[in-house]
Amino acid sequence: MPVPPKGRALIALPLVSLVVATACGAVKPVDGQLAEEASRPPWLAEPLDSAPAPLPQSPVEAIPGVVHDPDAPVFDPQTVTPLLSDPRLAPVVAQLDREADKGAADALQAIIDGGQLSDEERPRFDYLLGRLRLRAGDPAAAVRAFDRVAAGDGVLAGYARFHAGDLLVRMDEPGEGLARLATVPAELPIQTEVQLAIAAGKVAQRDVDGATPIYRAYLAQRPRPQDWVVVALRYVDSLLQQPSVEHAEEAIVIAEEVMFNGPNGRGVGEARDKRDKALETLPSKRRIPFKSPELSKLVERARALAESGQSREAQHAADDILEKLVTADGAEDTTPSEASCEAYLARAKGLAGVRRYAEASDAADVALLRCEGLERQVAAYFLAGRYAWRGGKAAQARKHYAELERRFPKHSYADDARLHGAEAAREMGDVATFTRLLQPIADDYPDGDMVDEALFTLARDRIAEGDWAGAVTPLERAVAMRERGRPYYAEGRPQYFLARAKLELGEIAEGRAGLEAVVRRFPLSYYMVLAHSRLHALDATRAQALLHDALAAEPDGAFVIPDHAELHRPGFLRAAELVRVGDGERALGELEALGIRDPDAHPSLIWAGAMILSHVDAPDASHGVLRSATKIWQEHFPSGAWRPLWEVAYPRPFLPIVEKEAAASGIPMHLAYAIMREESAFKPRAVSHAGAYGLMQLILPTAERVARGLGLSATRSSLKTPPVNIALGCRFLSLLAKRFDYDPLLAIPGYNAGPGGPLTWLKERPEEDFDVWVERIPYRETRHYTKRVIQSMAAYAMLYGKGLGDRWMRPPLVVAPPDTDFK
Repeated sequence: MPVPPKGRALIALPLVSLVVATACGAVKPVDGQLAEEASRPPWLAEPLDSAPAPLPQSPVEAIPGVVHDPDAPVFDPQTVTPLLSDPRLAPVVAQLDREADKGAADALQAIIDGGQLSDEERPRFDYLLGRLRLRAGDPAAAVRAFDRVAAGDGVLAGYARFHAGDLLVRMDEPGEGLARLATVPAELPIQTEVQLAIAAGKVAQRDVDGATPIYRAYLAQRPRPQDWVVVALRYVDSLLQQPSVEHAEEAIVIAEEVMFNGPNGRGVGEARDKRDKALETLPSKRRIPFKSPELSKLVERARALAESGQSREAQHAADDILEKLVTADGAEDTTPSEASCEAYLARAKGLAGVRRYAEASDAADVALLRCEGLERQVAAYFLAGRYAWRGGKAAQARKHYAELERRFPKHSYADDARLHGAEAAREMGDVATFTRLLQPIADDYPDGDMVDEALFTLARDRIAEGDWAGAVTPLERAVAMRERGRPYYAEGRPQYFLARAKLELGEIAEGRAGLEAVVRRFPLSYYMVLAHSRLHALDATRAQALLHDALAAEPDGAFVIPDHAELHRPGFLRAAELVRVGDGERALGELEALGIRDPDAHPSLIWAGAMILSHVDAPDASHGVLRSATKIWQEHFPSGAWRPLWEVAYPRPFLPIVEKEAAASGIPMHLAYAIMREESAFKPRAVSHAGAYGLMQLILPTAERVARGLGLSATRSSLKTPPVNIALGCRFLSLLAKRFDYDPLLAIPGYNAGPGGPLTWLKERPEEDFDVWVERIPYRETRHYTKRVIQSMAAYAMLYGKGLGDRWMRPPLVVAPPDTDFK
């Protein structure tokens, strides 16, 4: 089959019985390519011209099921452009650049009043006007704009009805708001928001009982919605506004749900206050079940507290259970039971949560006895092994892991127990047992999710001892089991270290070939960066030529998205229109409802969805779509036709700020962007459970210390603003890089674990090879974080910088030179 010439690359998939949207929104099957009809969406481009010769090493040949079809229609994401890019809206953009929301809204109003808009354009302009009026603090004007959109039957009408209804409820006009909310089409993927707005409207009308089923349905969702604590507390407030015995009891139940399940204690203090307030309104007899709960309720609470990370409260809950488990003579009942089992598990988790691992180990040992014969016994063995190991009792940990594997060989924890048991044996100095346990793990647990890690752990141990020959067999087994490792930042790991082993063993040609294969097969992965750096040290000219050839092998021209039925579904049409009006959050909701994040999502949907999202100020959404679907693009280099996808996956939001602050701090922009991408996924207001804030996830003490040198104010609020957060993050990275001037890449683990971590590990393992040193970082989180950031740095450097020729992108062979003074 002929393919397009180089310069207009076609990445096409078979189109069989394609479903095409008609003008009225219905769909019908069409055999073969799309028929020429008036209802054709505007992005449906003409088929590409054919050419007589196929492309060598075309990227589509690496994607199963893809064929070249030069006659197939394609999707053009450039037809879905934001309204603000319209030259007529230049005055609006100018006002937005000055952060003058009211001025922007007034400028847009003037354009609308000019009467030069088509019937198709008017709803888009009014929808954007509604958003701007809302940002400017004029909800009444926003409602008027949304009402004009809602009056029509266009794609945006349903969303406009929701916004108008929601705003009216918030403006204490629930009757008008509920009337509009009732007309929002059920097919829109905002039904949860619609229902919560309706509940708020009913509460405003003093119809709490009418709102109750909505709140109950929302809070019953599993997994829990991200903001369930906020909604739960809002519901409790509404119940307390209309006191009655029934409302008070419901309020107590919901408040206690937050108290015992609030993640890391979120909202617990407020919930406790509201629970106590509700309790005061109950008759004394109705308070008894809440103040003296039954044993089953105490068990439920203890487990919930332990799982939600409320460590101290979990310990108290365990004590409450054990007070009820006494014999006639007042001694503790040692009979195995669900209650005593959960009590000691909760106590163990609670103690571990505050890092009292020795005591947690003791509690877990008791849990083993109390859980005997129960379903939770396997969890007890696993925790007993974990806490014993962390508490410095390697022999005890080894015993628990071995018993778990013996008694529960088919459980998903069994391969974990094999790996951790082997590590415990090595901790005891028993290398023979360590090796004996891990060598057959691939045969014993062929589907185990820890097999890759176990084989590499065995190889890494041999490498650390200088026994590169002993590492070969487990590395070869790992390569044979799975071509591409998991997770994504482990791709190419066994191949890279197998090549390293060959070099160390004097098999130079085979080792070089292995490194070159890593460069070609794992584009810009962490291990590809290591491989290229080592090849560069061996032969700089050859390494540069290899990378040049790999980039040149990708076809030139525009990336072409083949048309597909998914792109004609009403949800995609709505997503495209929402992108035009700048509503990236709603557009992403439509695409997620279409299944864009599903493992089997069609590539055309993923590519088209990510690209149109990149047109709005929503880098967290657009890059996130591709981040969860790396298999359909990351096997190709960011060159030629494939470069646009990489640019979406590695965006550069807040570019003027990053340029300024990176230059002022003397760090490369690709480092700043890599940190930002891996820390917050470009969410300016992100807050971690550890209390890190903003784009570059700074904790308050660090931010305050760095801010003093820059004359900035570091607060929880200011750290959520890009100018302050980026300035402080870049400055902190600069300070770390200067501290590790002999190897600036050590700023990366230092950013995650604090500068003391890398210094300690350097003193313990001076002059170790950089690649081995990273693999032996004792903190799992920091080890993986370092790899992810370097991988992201490589992509940013290749896309927007000097490529792998940059000093930061050529990891040293040795982590620090001899005679380094570690300070």
